[in-house]
Amino acid sequence: MSPSASISKKIAYFDCAVGIAGDMCLGALVSAGVPLEYFTEIIDRLGIGDEVKLRSELVNRGGQEAVKVHVDIRHHGHHHRHLPEIETIIKSAQLEPLIEKNSLEIFQNLAIAEGKVHGIPPEKVHFHEVGALDAIADIVCTCAGLAWLGVEQVFCSALPTGGGFVTCEHGQLPVPVPAVLKLWEMFKVPVFSNGIDRELVTPTGAAIAVSLSAQFGTIPAMSISKIGLGAGTRELAIPNIFRLWIGESTDQDKKKQN
Repeated sequence: MSPSASISKKIAYFDCAVGIAGDMCLGALVSAGVPLEYFTEIIDRLGIGDEVKLRSELVNRGGQEAVKVHVDIRHHGHHHRHLPEIETIIKSAQLEPLIEKNSLEIFQNLAIAEGKVHGIPPEKVHFHEVGALDAIADIVCTCAGLAWLGVEQVFCSALPTGGGFVTCEHGQLPVPVPAVLKLWEMFKVPVFSNGIDRELVTPTGAAIAVSLSAQFGTIPAMSISKIGLGAGTRELAIPNIFRLWIGESTDQDKKKQN
């Protein structure tokens, strides 16, 4: 028998015990070492640098220090966008092929889910809250940040259901909101309740998780090299932090030789 052949790859684990949102992903990526200036460069490539500004700060959530990234929009009241317009913005940015591919896939899955909820084709979906400039920044920069870290594969924990209601353009909606629930149904996402009646998983966060993750569930066998902590906006009963685990996965490929 030949010696074990060790094949390792860089992987990421999305630890979503308290949920996931686009800005939390950005905070965790900055915490893990991605320069904020790199995200600013991505925003400029997208052609939205005059309208979108990013800033980060260290904050405390439940006694733990984490990075909070703010996506500041200079001009409010911009027109609603459809999927083809968002795809054009992304395709025109001259991003690395993998960043472009993943960003487009996230928005496409989001449009499919929203379309199913409203009973219309994906290309006819009005991206209001979801398709705003901050969501474009969240999604593309998340894909870019993972690429910057050299992540080859993403795994994700089960997602918390949250509870209560949120107010949006369509009025009051129950949590999880319809688009999130539809994404969970489409991708058969395992969910659980952590007892917090808030919106813990946003449509953007859900779309990022289902589109990028190879598998949902327990932590894969990995050697951890870095943990990134991304802060949510609110103080909750448990630390409102999205934890990004970065490390190496090793598969043992044992082959017999005659």
